Amino acid sequence: MKRGKVDLNIVISVTFLLFVGMVMVFSASSMMADKKFGSLTYYLRKQMMWGILSFGLMILMSRFDYRRLQHHKLPHILILLSFTLLIGLLVGGVRINGARRWFHLGFMNFQPSELAKLSIIIYTAYYLSVKKAEIAKLKSGILPLMFVLSLIILPVMLQPDLSTSLMLAIISGLMLFVSRARLKHLVGMGLSFIPAALFLMSSRSYQQGRISQWIHAWGNPLNAAYQIRQSLIGLGRGGWMGHGLGQSKQKFFFLPDSHTDFIFSILGEEWGFIGVTIILLVFMFLLYRGLVITRRVPDAFGKFLALGFTLNIVLYGLINAGVVSMLFPATGLPMPFISYGGSHLMFLGFSVGLLLSISRVANRVSTNGNWTEFRQKREQLYQTVISTD
Repeated sequence: MKRGKVDLNIVISVTFLLFVGMVMVFSASSMMADKKFGSLTYYLRKQMMWGILSFGLMILMSRFDYRRLQHHKLPHILILLSFTLLIGLLVGGVRINGARRWFHLGFMNFQPSELAKLSIIIYTAYYLSVKKAEIAKLKSGILPLMFVLSLIILPVMLQPDLSTSLMLAIISGLMLFVSRARLKHLVGMGLSFIPAALFLMSSRSYQQGRISQWIHAWGNPLNAAYQIRQSLIGLGRGGWMGHGLGQSKQKFFFLPDSHTDFIFSILGEEWGFIGVTIILLVFMFLLYRGLVITRRVPDAFGKFLALGFTLNIVLYGLINAGVVSMLFPATGLPMPFISYGGSHLMFLGFSVGLLLSISRVANRVSTNGNWTEFRQKREQLYQTVISTD
């Protein structure tokens, strides 16, 4: 298959974020690593290993023809595999902080919800590209897709992982929004998940506490939960320019999850407002490049696939930044490419690689179109000169 070049803007942006992630994981985790394992670089070594594997997977998948994923059996197999693993968590999953979200594989903790995100994006893109105009119908369009999505979203809720289940619903909902689905159907689809979410929140006091503390914290930040209060202290301490790399005070066991979900607060403390703004601008640039690819790629499957992968990366980044700055309640969502963790890095590399694969086709179409336009204008100029003579 003749394809164009990959989008180097995305490669450079992702490489930059991976490098920043390595640096920040070492800075944020060194004290904890020394206390727990007697080595300042324990978390850094593991993050470097997963980062290199993620980058290698990104390069590998960029050379894979994404259109092979459109084979009618593969999207269904991915959904079935994700559903099986999610149900298996309820029996054989490792319980960490009261939630069963991981399988312990010895060398790493595998999180099936990461595979579930990938599966939902691929399946939804496949479904929308096949149904086309029929997606506007309720019985033959929205309802079958809603049933499949519920097979993934509901087990994720039961882990419990309300934030990830909401993200799955938002990403698939936005993919539907840009298709031919009717708005009233989308609203009904969203409302149907609310009872399950409310039941889950009412049955777990800590989730009610998160929302209550977030609401009341706006009136009195000192009454906010300890974690978010320490996060705000770190961000505020950073000021405009930050205190310099490695100079964070919050990483000295003041801020829990300083190298995972709240690493963005450590980044703000050390790099300041300017550093935080640069990272957010990189995510917005990734959004822009992803939408450019979505617009240029000729086939519907590629368009929806590119949109889904782009939203998965950018929304996670923006929501994580919103959580550490108290714009949203605490969710437990990582900062893409920057937070410590193996599963999310591997699947991010897989997703970006497929996005680059789509960019090859998009760039080839764009290049061919520009060359055709050039030849047409050259022919018009030639005819004008001839007629003048």
